Amino acid sequence: MKTHIEIRVRLNLNNGVTLHHVLSRFARKTKGWKYPAKKSKDYERGHSGSAGFAVCDSVEGLEPSAVALANLDPKHPHSFRVTNIIPRTCSSLTLDQYNAIGLAFARQFASWLRTNRSGGTVRTVGPTKTLADIIPSEKSRRLFEAWLRTPTPLCHTNDLYVLDCFICHLFRHPGAVRTYEIGSYLVQDRDWKPEIARWVVARIETGLELLRVDRKF
Repeated sequence: MKTHIEIRVRLNLNNGVTLHHVLSRFARKTKGWKYPAKKSKDYERGHSGSAGFAVCDSVEGLEPSAVALANLDPKHPHSFRVTNIIPRTCSSLTLDQYNAIGLAFARQFASWLRTNRSGGTVRTVGPTKTLADIIPSEKSRRLFEAWLRTPTPLCHTNDLYVLDCFICHLFRHPGAVRTYEIGSYLVQDRDWKPEIARWVVARIETGLELLRVDRKF
């Protein structure tokens, strides 16, 4: 399944060094990239946490775009995610354009961190995901695959019961599952119709919500 690439960055921000210092140094030393100081600081104020931009300004073959990085967990102030990639000269990016820019940033930023001994790591997830990436828990994945193998997964009571078992296990062990990615997997990898995939996702989300209400009741 093709999806938007996820980029996770961990930096060693010691001795007063901030994300802005790192992005500025990266842009100065890396051809085709810029650091927009004012926009980065404005973004940080709006985000209410450490955040900034690295701009893919003139990298051959790539659409000029701003790569937004932000800390999403104040308990881990050295960890960042690429929250978005924003085009500068067009209204939107295709999935392939988004991923090409993301991969270029991840490769070049990781290379710069190693070369300059700045300390830090860059990890990517995607842009191609398997069911194991979407449902990391082995038992949850087995239950979901068992439902897919049922004779009539969408209509027979016994087969829907298998899906409900997956929902209950997912509720007890939520992990990192994103239900909308299950829908994309069904459409892209299993050739299901989008409206049927949406129905499956809606059933999973409704089941999880009912279980949350039941726990509080």
